[in-house]
Amino acid sequence: MLRGGWAVLALCALLLLPVPGTAGSAATEEKTLEIGGSVMTYPVITGMEDTALQEAVNLRIAEDGNLTGYLTRISQLLSGGTLRVGWTGGVLGDDVFSCAISAEGAVEGPRPGFVWTWSNIDLTDGHEITLSELFTEEEAARAAMKELLEWTVAPGLSAHLANSALTPLPEGFFLEPAGLTLLYPASRLSTLHDRAGAVRLGWHELREYLNLEEGGILSRIGAADMIRWTENSRTEIARAAEAGALPGIPAELGASLRALTDRYGLLTDPDLYEGGRMFALEGAAFRDVFLLTDGVGETWDGSVVTGIRMDRGCLFGLCTGQTSREEWRSALGEPDNTVEFDAERAEANRTVPGSCDYYRFGKAQLRLYSGEDEVLYSVILTE
Repeated sequence: MLRGGWAVLALCALLLLPVPGTAGSAATEEKTLEIGGSVMTYPVITGMEDTALQEAVNLRIAEDGNLTGYLTRISQLLSGGTLRVGWTGGVLGDDVFSCAISAEGAVEGPRPGFVWTWSNIDLTDGHEITLSELFTEEEAARAAMKELLEWTVAPGLSAHLANSALTPLPEGFFLEPAGLTLLYPASRLSTLHDRAGAVRLGWHELREYLNLEEGGILSRIGAADMIRWTENSRTEIARAAEAGALPGIPAELGASLRALTDRYGLLTDPDLYEGGRMFALEGAAFRDVFLLTDGVGETWDGSVVTGIRMDRGCLFGLCTGQTSREEWRSALGEPDNTVEFDAERAEANRTVPGSCDYYRFGKAQLRLYSGEDEVLYSVILTE
């Protein structure tokens, strides 16, 4: 009991540490605690001009994420067992915070476990963001998400999962410009590596139900600009390509493939395509996303990511299954090159018959594949 009380006081002291700032400069700082063999990293909001509101927000994050509970648990594990607490997310736009917190290891007992917690906060007033704020008609949106999960996501799940109940919708979620990620308890959805599962639904998949009004949550986090053409779309696409990454996908060109597969785990065995190998990883961000690398050797210890292929997602108006070839040529201009793919070549590249437009942005190349219907099928970023 003494250890638990100390843990709570220690975390509260860290969260309440005053941080100077100016208006509009809210940011996320990562704190790290190591006790025995356990490690806990968690987010703290800094830089807000209203320090009282900042303190309230940080206490809410701690409560939402069960941070004091985890710290208490870690202090109880000094005699044996470990717990690793991590997080993903941060401040979106200027004034929205969203994160998912993962706890893996001896979460509740000696047996290994994995638990999600989450926090979604409007930093203008500190209130907890709900799904109703994201949609014009919440019930219709929930019905659409249920249909997507049952008819689009479920067929792609591995048959080897211990748990795969995607519906009803889970309580947990966090926000990104790329989409809404649903966080499941392990008893409902588990991964091949015995972690609690998560599913990201792209905003473009829910387009007709979104509340995209000016000043709304989705507009403030950049989701609205991700799914539609704006005067800045070409600039943002070029910036992403030149940086060697696609928004919402935690991988970049040149990154160690072994490090990524070790962190996220393989969803399936690597597949060969013309000129290399395709890797499908576990995790919500990698649904219908593949990492490309060389085809040399049986292992990939020395391999790096040479390409990122997105078969589902949006890139500042480039939305798979929705954007027409005419639309992207109007926005991006004529491509540097175009290659036609017949059935044989399409099969060799694990794609569909159609065509591919090539655009060069700095040292990176953006490939836009369309099927015979001339609708965007996939986006590939390569060196």
